[in-house]
Amino acid sequence: MDADPPTSVPAGAPTGHTALLDGLCDDLYAELDRRPALVVITGAAGVGKSRLVRELLTRTPPSDTPALVARCREPDAPAPFAPLVEVLAQCRPLAEDLPPVTGALRGLLPELAGLLPPAPPPVSDPRAEQHRLVRALCGLTASLGRAVFVVEDVQWADAGTVAFLRTLVSDPPPHLGLVLTARGEDGDAFPFPLRPPPHVVSAERHLVPLSVAGTGALAAGLLGGRAVPEEFAEQLYRWTGGLPYVIEEVLRRWPDPLAQPTGTGGAGVPEPPLPASVRRLVVEGLRRLPPDARKVVAAAAVLDDPAPVHLLGAVAGLGEEETRHALTAALKEGVLRAAGDSGGGTYAFPYALARRAAYEAVAEPERPVLHLRAARALARHTSPLPLVRIAGHHRLAGRPTEAVRWLEAAADRAAGNGDAGAATDHYLAALRGGPPAVVRDRVALKLAR
Repeated sequence: MDADPPTSVPAGAPTGHTALLDGLCDDLYAELDRRPALVVITGAAGVGKSRLVRELLTRTPPSDTPALVARCREPDAPAPFAPLVEVLAQCRPLAEDLPPVTGALRGLLPELAGLLPPAPPPVSDPRAEQHRLVRALCGLTASLGRAVFVVEDVQWADAGTVAFLRTLVSDPPPHLGLVLTARGEDGDAFPFPLRPPPHVVSAERHLVPLSVAGTGALAAGLLGGRAVPEEFAEQLYRWTGGLPYVIEEVLRRWPDPLAQPTGTGGAGVPEPPLPASVRRLVVEGLRRLPPDARKVVAAAAVLDDPAPVHLLGAVAGLGEEETRHALTAALKEGVLRAAGDSGGGTYAFPYALARRAAYEAVAEPERPVLHLRAARALARHTSPLPLVRIAGHHRLAGRPTEAVRWLEAAADRAAGNGDAGAATDHYLAALRGGPPAVVRDRVALKLAR
């Protein structure tokens, strides 16, 4: 999706993301203007689906083209047709344009009772009743004329709304423009098959995160056109995964980020604040997961680095089959993803701030337990041993003596490999860990040598 715009943009110029949205909107509006039309937009949470819809609607002349926007939500027990009822109750169709079947909507849309035809006789079969309501909703939609009907977050639609959308797509009114959005990590992830007839103009767009250069261009625009160093753009991409919504939330709550000190490779750039909105986005995803999947996500948060199935299972306390089922749920929700382009059999969070939010969601009493499991699992299942990581997990598990031992081993290995700088760093870290006197003397002697 991203065209890799330059990292630095002049003040007042549109960012790469804005220019990209403009181009997409121009293309989609050209399709949407040829009725009947269907536009489908998919992508991960925060990638810009709602913004693209808003931009698309600004190109729609309001005088002769009403725009209706329904949003599917995720209640525990979704009411039938809930998102449709909320938006259609505000319509004022002409009574003479309504077919008789729309009288079945009197109970569903009491706000329109004065405009609707008489209610038909009741039916005893619930399936027949739902079918009649779907036909009635389609008839009401057709009466709106040259309208644009947007339904966002279709992945959360109730069964009645799904039935309505499938019927509408298979036989749309001649003047309708239908826009559907859904979350999904890949372009084929729409919640149900869409099979519009040949005469319907169809356009599908799967939005992907920005590249490093696109992240820098968006940041430059949000920071008033200030030049964004490549190093900062790379770090911002790592923190946000190139998701425009997350980038905007971070920069909005981070005063003067370009004034922060930088070091080689970005090591000196402090992590940005974690916006409450981003934390909420991650926590909502966690709540939708089954218990085992939440355990696997907690294990991934504690391990931090991309981890294979057996390591995630060892830290989560699950068997391999349970871990795979749990991991599938976490991947489907987008909380975790395969690491790297080819996956390589390891899994991680889509961006660093998501990992931080998930780690903060782990109950504090549970963290030392998981860190100890992580230390032991890494010692059993990895080669060569990540000695510094193991030491860090022991420290966070509240076991400083073990942490010092592993740090000393890391320093010994670095010294044996001729890496005096790393060895010095690890010996000093071991001394700062407050080891017993005998260990302190031994480490100090090694450091002196």
